[in-house]
Amino acid sequence: MTIDPDDPRLRIKTLTWADVDPDRHPFDSDTVLDVVRAVAPAGGVPAPYRYDPARGFDRAAVDALWDWQRAMTVALVEHYGSWACGWNAQMAGYTADGALILRWSGAQDSITTPEETLGSVAGALLDWRMFLEDLADLFTLHLPLPVEPRAASVSWEATVASLVATVAARSGADEHWYPVCALALKWFLTVAEVPGEDHNALVDDAIGGRFWSFVSPLGAEVADAAESLAATLTGITPPMDDAWPDTWPQDWPSWRSTELPTAARAPRVEPPKVPDALATWRQVRQTARWEHATEHVSGPVRTARDGIAEHFSKRKCDAGRVLAALELVRADAAEGGALTFARLEAWQRKVLAAISAPFRTTSAWARAGKERYAYRDELSEVFEACLAEATDPAVPLPSRAARVFLDVLHFHPFVDGNARSAALALYFVLAREGIVLDRAAPLLMTRWPASDPRGAEGLARFVAALVKQTSR
Repeated sequence: MTIDPDDPRLRIKTLTWADVDPDRHPFDSDTVLDVVRAVAPAGGVPAPYRYDPARGFDRAAVDALWDWQRAMTVALVEHYGSWACGWNAQMAGYTADGALILRWSGAQDSITTPEETLGSVAGALLDWRMFLEDLADLFTLHLPLPVEPRAASVSWEATVASLVATVAARSGADEHWYPVCALALKWFLTVAEVPGEDHNALVDDAIGGRFWSFVSPLGAEVADAAESLAATLTGITPPMDDAWPDTWPQDWPSWRSTELPTAARAPRVEPPKVPDALATWRQVRQTARWEHATEHVSGPVRTARDGIAEHFSKRKCDAGRVLAALELVRADAAEGGALTFARLEAWQRKVLAAISAPFRTTSAWARAGKERYAYRDELSEVFEACLAEATDPAVPLPSRAARVFLDVLHFHPFVDGNARSAALALYFVLAREGIVLDRAAPLLMTRWPASDPRGAEGLARFVAALVKQTSR
């Protein structure tokens, strides 16, 4: 069996509980290192990356490391099954003295000597397997849930809190902790036989922008998420003076704590409901007068200056990666053809130095939780259709470029880097017809909200003005 590196089975977010349930997938922990050595990619482990100030950032060397990690993932999935793709999810494991240690934190940081690297891969796979077994034990501990609504509400709160605490502790609240946390909750909803297929929406509503990658959750945030999901599933909202059950995993303060006198308790403040910016954008997209906002223009229009490349070159941390992605965009634009998500993802992998950049599978948040982009199962297909419209000649080119720019911003297809992706999409649409803006900073440094058709049409006119300026 040969698995394509872009196969969905290699993406952690697509895994179901049936894919990872330890009871369904036998595993011999004693032979893991031997298996890793046997299936490791041909050619050996690449040399570790060391930054050389004289040479600058070596993109080819770093790409080789990530390509090796991707090939290692393919090999492990071919041998063990799709559950093994989580070996690089950065779930820490326990040492003999009970300490938590992270054995793999990405190819660029974790590849050292060949033997140490293969040992780290084996250790990371063992840690991921142990994490799945811990989840299975937790599921068994909390199931079956009571039928009586009040008792069920208490059990749901304790279960959700326990699951969140487990994931946060095992991951150190690192990059992958929040997506894996959402995934573990959805797995439990499946095992608990919660009716309905939209478990994504249930978890998104419960988390509600409270959790973030790289940020350890506060006890109050975990409490709110646990109560929110329990209330949704049971219809029970606990009274203000109700104490947490004895099964609460940590002694975290809560607005419902009985350890403080009533007069000293802070009043319960309900967070405001954050509107769905994507739904707003889709309405604006339909009502904006794209055909009439600007006049038709045609290329070639360019000068010796590339405004978007110049803007990217000034970025402090990832200029090399974004400019490498821009080279791919130029090549694709010269080739012609439609704008597709496959192209967008290929560019984004360069931008993020990632093995893959799949379409998100949960709701997205921006501006410190002030903007929400809800997730629905059909969203990726809708987005693909919107991308196809970016090369429709019936709509003036500036309008199409502005529209696809806003599409990427507000569909928010990727976990990170959506503003950069939007700029690359706009660049492709213009460059495909021979137009390269000589000035782009005013466009890329301005925030373009999704709430007003006139604002969307204004962006189209602004792009047209930048094209006209370039032609002069």
